[in-house]
Amino acid sequence: MTRDAMRPPAWAEWVLVALLPAERAETDSGDLLEAYRDEQWPARGRAGANRWYVRQVALVFGHKYWVWLVGLFGLFVVADISNAYRFVPWGRPGLLARVVPVAAMCMVAGASLQGGWRSARMIGGLLTGAATSTLLWVFMAVWWMTTWYPLALVQQVEPYWIAAWRSSAAPGETFMHWIFWDNVGATIVSGLALTALGLALGLVGGLAGSAARKLSLPS
Repeated sequence: MTRDAMRPPAWAEWVLVALLPAERAETDSGDLLEAYRDEQWPARGRAGANRWYVRQVALVFGHKYWVWLVGLFGLFVVADISNAYRFVPWGRPGLLARVVPVAAMCMVAGASLQGGWRSARMIGGLLTGAATSTLLWVFMAVWWMTTWYPLALVQQVEPYWIAAWRSSAAPGETFMHWIFWDNVGATIVSGLALTALGLALGLVGGLAGSAARKLSLPS
């Protein structure tokens, strides 16, 4: 097989270039391609080398945007636990429910803006926004599916959740069955909403970040 035929997945190469700084995209992607061909392919074969390359792309993303992801994950965990225990911050009902979505939108927009600035291209911000919101959804899905039961033990004795169950559950449906499928529904709806949010904020942030970067570069 010729060296030109030894290439990682085209989508992974495209994502890598979109994530890299504009001034280093060609050099850094070329260095990674050389390592893929000279080191990983002979040692691992095509499939193993492809997995290695995809991991490197994921590490590039995680290294630059981990702060946004940690912030989003932490915000969601605090919000979900507060919701289960019906903790009301500052004595104002519903305040947390209004603050959390706005804060999450700001974080996704911030990551998108950074992506557009870093790559000096709109697609860098769009990709960052989409990836950030998708990873948040994956985290939410895993969290809900692993914590629904212990949190349900708390919720089943809370007056708020008892009233919600009685008003929306099917006749004869147990609280545990109702809360489980409520979490499944929330996971699906959240995935759809976050996909749209990530694309929209990614587009806006990517355009703004890339425009600002291009204006700052010497002509």
